[in-house]
Amino acid sequence: MGNYEGAIVARYATIDIGSNSILLLIGEITPQRSLEVVMDIAETTRLGRGLQKGGRLNPRSVEQSISVLKKFVALCHQQGVQEIAAVATHPLRIASDSKEFLALVQRECPILPRIIDGKEEAYLSLLAVQKDPLMPPEAWVIDAGGGSTEYSLSSLPLKTISLPLGAVNLTEEFLRTDPPSQDEVIRLQKEIEKTLHRLPSNIGGELVGIGGTAVTLGSIHLGLKKFDRRKIHGVQLSRGEIRALVLRLLRIDLAVRKTINGLPPQRADILPAGAMIIHASMERFAKESIHISCHGMRYGLFYQRFMS
Repeated sequence: MGNYEGAIVARYATIDIGSNSILLLIGEITPQRSLEVVMDIAETTRLGRGLQKGGRLNPRSVEQSISVLKKFVALCHQQGVQEIAAVATHPLRIASDSKEFLALVQRECPILPRIIDGKEEAYLSLLAVQKDPLMPPEAWVIDAGGGSTEYSLSSLPLKTISLPLGAVNLTEEFLRTDPPSQDEVIRLQKEIEKTLHRLPSNIGGELVGIGGTAVTLGSIHLGLKKFDRRKIHGVQLSRGEIRALVLRLLRIDLAVRKTINGLPPQRADILPAGAMIIHASMERFAKESIHISCHGMRYGLFYQRFMS
């Protein structure tokens, strides 16, 4: 990295603090003004664990999140990063002690993440897709996260919508037995479908799925024993293939789910709900396939903050 015949190459980082994971992207801006990825990693901290609107963050999740953020900032320093841009999403939008958490991050790390609303989150996700030559030029982007799902459409006027459908909160509320009972699945399906009625049903373009849920479905589809974003990025899955994955995940218990190739064990409990969100979204839009992108919101933030 950075071997550009003596040219000075700028190196920056973005951090995305979400309900399930914290993600770090370190990139170089080449003399040709393109992004070259140096490091792209994620760690599960479950900051949205058990969180309801107006509730307080789970102390264990806070401790894990601070530990991961310290590690990520240290990596940035080791990699010669000039500036870090950090944002926080759903858990810090709804927690009553968000300011306390941000003060702790600033004191311990030290960085000061910015809390963004659902519309900006959706826009940054769309930007990540728009800058990617492997993705369709007109896309409806779905980011099924831990605490919410963001939808954005690359048309004029730009449409961005955030819905309270998250793999963590829906699992905690609806899927309480192992494996989930038929009654639980039906109740969750009805809740997802009811919420999706806020979205238009007739949309143009193709679907692109970003974020942990979509990427994991792509990884399972490929049967990867080791995560490889180069193989996953750009894969297309049909609605039938997504439905088959949903049914497979719902029929087996957590212990068996953790043995599936391509499924990180720490995501095995929440993936069924996340997969149901994506499948129901495809049905709502009457789309037969979805592109999988490994370039999530952290890429859009990089483009916005450092390359605009």
